[in-house]
Amino acid sequence: METEKSNKIKVVLLSSIAEDLGWNEKFLTIEGSQMKVFSVWNLINSNLPQDNIIVSINQEITDMDAMINPDDEVAFMPMFTGG
Repeated sequence: METEKSNKIKVVLLSSIAEDLGWNEKFLTIEGSQMKVFSVWNLINSNLPQDNIIVSINQEITDMDAMINPDDEVAFMPMFTGG
């Protein structure tokens, strides 16, 4: 008997993004077998600009055009600045 694969992804928000949206971590259901990071960004209803966002899938830095698969973890964090 095969087990059904989940269409859930884990979304993690870090630092000021988590503060602005009021949460750190959620599980979301995606439609189909893949979804672009950009679509997830829109799905979480973020009105924050994407320009200074770092994105990772399964702890690997990527970009907004990358594809997310079921059971992946996608994280959004602000760009780091130094001085």
